Amino acid sequence: MSEENKNLEDNTTNELDQAKDAVNENTDAIADEVNDLKENATEAFDSAKEKASELANDAKEALSNVKEKATEFINEDAKEMMSNAKEKASEFADEASEKLSEFKDVAKEKAADLAEDAKETYEEAKVKAKEFASDAGEKISEFADVAEDKLEDLAEDAKETYTEAKKKTKGFFSRLFGSK
Repeated sequence: MSEENKNLEDNTTNELDQAKDAVNENTDAIADEVNDLKENATEAFDSAKEKASELANDAKEALSNVKEKATEFINEDAKEMMSNAKEKASEFADEASEKLSEFKDVAKEKAADLAEDAKETYEEAKVKAKEFASDAGEKISEFADVAEDKLEDLAEDAKETYTEAKKKTKGFFSRLFGSK
């Protein structure tokens, strides 16, 4: 009976160790996933900043082109050409200003969207981590209940074994020395 109790105790210890290992592995996996999500959000934000910078440079280049065209028109001899050049320069400047404004709005919108996506991803990861922690806590509680039941059974078996041994020893000595 003591060999059976030892096996029961060893099995209970092994199950608890396995549960601890599973919790540790899952915690590490969640931490890695959260870090990956943070890295992805950072990369997306950096990409949005880079695109906004490119758009701003494109707008500056367009404005520079407008200035060049305006200079060409101004250098013409005829007043009519000068008048037309001023008109064209004004149109180009308005278009460039509109394009720059559009580029800025698009860049701001993209950056805001990416930041919102990153925030949502982080919140989802946080919720999943809490769910996992709750599930792990329930598992540990279940293992603790099983271990408690097994330990109670083990204690009961040990008590029965002791009682039997006590009776047999008493009977043995009674037979050996006679009943008193």
